[in-house]
Amino acid sequence: MSLSTHLSLVGRLKAGGSAADWELFYQKYGGAITAFARRMGCDDHEAMDVLQETVMVVMRKLPNFDYDPERGRFRNWLLTIVSNKAREARRRAHVDRLVSLDAESSESGALHEKLPGVETAAPGELERNWRQALIESALRRMLEDPRTNNETIEVFRAVALEGRPVAEVALQHGIKENAIYQIKNRMMNRLQALLSDMEQGGIEMEA
Repeated sequence: MSLSTHLSLVGRLKAGGSAADWELFYQKYGGAITAFARRMGCDDHEAMDVLQETVMVVMRKLPNFDYDPERGRFRNWLLTIVSNKAREARRRAHVDRLVSLDAESSESGALHEKLPGVETAAPGELERNWRQALIESALRRMLEDPRTNNETIEVFRAVALEGRPVAEVALQHGIKENAIYQIKNRMMNRLQALLSDMEQGGIEMEA
């Protein structure tokens, strides 16, 4: 096993990283960043802009970032960048809308008075939105993992996501109820590991 597998993804990127490392960054955080942007009011196009602009900032500033995985600083640092870029995207959309409306009306002053500005979310709301975006992204990555067999995914969806009774799911799949609980617990542990990995910029699951 090479030394690089012992280093966190963020640690490798901070040291320069490779194209494969940046591709992994996209895989790990792209879904969460776009999901967060949509929660902040961005449409799909704006969310993709937020992703691209966030990555550009990370590439430029990460070499000078004081990385400390034990303190969870990467999570807070990345959240700050993403939330700023999401606000910028909404502000641009707001301005574009004003320009478009002004082009159709001579009452530009009235339009500026009627259209609301871009609001800044409270820190607690940002944290909740980011956490939910991470959960959605981690869940999607886990369910789309080709290494997980279809029955395991179906059982987990039925019990954990749809809330169906364990006895009903066990009967449907022809397995014992205890096996259902084991599948659910195993998948929940994997989900938590993915979340921790994403929050810390830690060692990827494949290492």
